Amino acid sequence: MQLVVTGATGFLASRLIGQALSKGYQVIALARDPDRVASKSSRLQIEKWSIGDALPAVMKADAILHLAAYIPADLTDAHQAAKCFEVNTNGALRVAMDAASQGVKRFVFFGSGQVYTPAPVPASETSPAFPVDRASYYLASKLSAEICLLAFGTANAMPVTVLRLASVYGPGMHGSGMVPTFIRALGSGRSVAIRDGGRYRVDLVFVDDVVSLALEAIEKEKAGVFNAGSGYGCTSLEAAQIVADILGADPNLVNVDGERGNGSTTGFATLNVAKAAEQLGYSPRAFREGIEAWKAETGLADFRNGSAQG
Repeated sequence: MQLVVTGATGFLASRLIGQALSKGYQVIALARDPDRVASKSSRLQIEKWSIGDALPAVMKADAILHLAAYIPADLTDAHQAAKCFEVNTNGALRVAMDAASQGVKRFVFFGSGQVYTPAPVPASETSPAFPVDRASYYLASKLSAEICLLAFGTANAMPVTVLRLASVYGPGMHGSGMVPTFIRALGSGRSVAIRDGGRYRVDLVFVDDVVSLALEAIEKEKAGVFNAGSGYGCTSLEAAQIVADILGADPNLVNVDGERGNGSTTGFATLNVAKAAEQLGYSPRAFREGIEAWKAETGLADFRNGSAQG
């Protein structure tokens, strides 16, 4: 099987390429900076490419997995909206058009599970999507890309799979964000402050579970939209306590600002993963299991001394 991966130097794409190669697949990695593609293999072909460029020769690949995207530094800046749509929507559609013209069999788009309208119950693939609460320009561009790609795929007989990702964590991720912050501080014996009583809630999914789901969708030739989360909304307090426990850190290093459990929760929707479980055999890890797997691989030393893999 031959796969094409865009955005090949990114956290998730790097992990995807590594696992695809380990399964014996041929991979064409497309990256702005080919020298940063970490994997090395005789089955790996690396090409210099950016969104907006014509797709290089990938004739009749089994699937293209599109991970390249533009994420603005300031997610609230309306001036960034045009670039979000140009890169994330128009750019993705052009990739699909180029791929179809070369006879690529399938298209896999990595979208966002944060497009859903906040609700008290886990969001299924048919739940309302209306991302106006935060990161609206970026998330709207990802959602509009889904619409365009699914329409194009239907009209051109190229099956399209959309994976709506929860918050992905694991080995190789960049050093910002909630989970790396907890690992960095608690692993160094420093305290962490949990704001708003620890009410922030987010679906945290281990990177290898997302990769396995993507490859399974290709192997089983499943099109449509699938949630790629853990199926559980983990609070910031729970996450910090789990990281502290697995690192063997003093639990008193986890400090909570504000009253616990009072007021409405904040954060993003928990993703209902029943569809992926039923059709693709998806069985994601709980957050504790993911952190334990990460520790087994790297010792959770990724962010010590301010360093991070990337």
